[in-house]
Amino acid sequence: MPPDSFSVPTVIGIAVLVLALAGVLILYLRVRGQLAQARGQLAQNRQVQDHLTRESSAWSQRLLQAERKVQENADQVRDARSRHDLVRAETDHLINKRIPALLSHLRAPHVIVPGMQNQALAGTDIDRQHRAVLDALTRGIREEAERIDESAQAVIRGAMSRVQSQALRAQDLLAGVQQRYSGDEHTALLREVLGLDMFNELIIRRMQVTGIACGATPGLSRDDTYLVDLVVGAVSRVENFELRIEGPANHLRRRIGVAARAGESILFITAELLANAVHHSHGTLQVTIAVHETNNGAAIVIDDAGVGLNEDQYARASRLLSGNHPVRLVDLGNPPRTGWAAIGRQVAHYGMQVTVKKSAFGGVQAVLNIPTALLVEMPEDSRPSVLAPEPVRAAAPTAATAIRRDPIPAAMAARPEPASVPTARREPTAAPRPEPATSSARPQPVTAPLQRSAEELAPLPQRRRQQPRDTSPPPATTGSGSGGTGGRLLTTPEEAQKRWGDFQVGAEAGRREALPTEQHDATEGK
Repeated sequence: MPPDSFSVPTVIGIAVLVLALAGVLILYLRVRGQLAQARGQLAQNRQVQDHLTRESSAWSQRLLQAERKVQENADQVRDARSRHDLVRAETDHLINKRIPALLSHLRAPHVIVPGMQNQALAGTDIDRQHRAVLDALTRGIREEAERIDESAQAVIRGAMSRVQSQALRAQDLLAGVQQRYSGDEHTALLREVLGLDMFNELIIRRMQVTGIACGATPGLSRDDTYLVDLVVGAVSRVENFELRIEGPANHLRRRIGVAARAGESILFITAELLANAVHHSHGTLQVTIAVHETNNGAAIVIDDAGVGLNEDQYARASRLLSGNHPVRLVDLGNPPRTGWAAIGRQVAHYGMQVTVKKSAFGGVQAVLNIPTALLVEMPEDSRPSVLAPEPVRAAAPTAATAIRRDPIPAAMAARPEPASVPTARREPTAAPRPEPATSSARPQPVTAPLQRSAEELAPLPQRRRQQPRDTSPPPATTGSGSGGTGGRLLTTPEEAQKRWGDFQVGAEAGRREALPTEQHDATEGK
């Protein structure tokens, strides 16, 4: 075969091959481009899928959170409803149980205020808020009760002051009647007047104790007075004192008196303690009273054989008699027993002390301790009243303990005894006294101590009169009582002594007949 014929097919084959290769290459390139495009789309689809996956995960989480929140809200609603039910039940318990119990507790401290009904709420805000409500209610009730009690006490003070003034005027009128009708021909009238005077005295004492318990003053003033005279006056303020009270026993060794500012208060306290002892003793039992001197002043001791007190009553008596605790009228019972409260006010005001304990007779022993600051030494030219008991002599002095007494000049022995220290009010047992009362009417009081010297005792404040008394003896009488009708200054000592004795006998007999035997003088202490 010629070379030209061989080359043509070869060239054609080669051309076909080249074209085939070119087609394959083009196809390859085209397929490769499509593959690249497909890969791009696949990557894009994967991104979209990943984004959708992420979005679906987020929505799933949001859905779960929403479900959890809905569940939590439902739980909170249930908790709120249960808490509301608990608070409502606890509030009902507060209104229906705790507040009424608190009101009862304020009236009677032994009543217990209950706590929270549901102990699961103890210590929570509900508990603290309810306690705050109870505390605020307590403060408001106490403040209002104090305001009302102060107003009531002010009303009682004013009323008792006015009534006491009228009763004192009635006492003066009765004293005038006693003076005008003191003769033997008016014995029956005088007996009735003495009975009225005693009842008026009891009324005055009752008004006095009520007023003092409400913050008033005793309403009377005195000069410096012998302590034993005040005790005698206190005895005379008690109903049926002639039959029920033994004494007073005077154990004083000096001329001990009480300062003017505290005289009426000491008399009032002693009278109330005596009335208390008499009221709580059987009608056949007597109450004893004695006056002693102590290192810190003086003491008045009252013993009874009555029913006594239990431990709670002793505690209450000590609290009221101390005067250190405020007392309201509602705390004194119904009707109010104002005796111990009134004594406590006076004791706290003057710095005295009243103690009560079981007596040796099974009853109560009350001791009034008077500090030295309230005591004075009375002037030498004064004497206790004729009704005051003589000092009790413990034993006769021996040669070793004999007390040297200064001789009494004859002029002084013959000189009439000066009148007793004037007081602001007349005691029921005392009648209008003659101005001179001679030393023969009663023995001269012992001015020196019997068991120890006066220098060993605590000194008392000395009181000196600004104007000296006229100690000159009265003119001598010229007859046996001939001047008695013209003036009391001409009455002889013997006649004065006889008149005093007759009057006291008649006065005691009149009181025994005029007063009932029952005990109407209800005490205010126990």
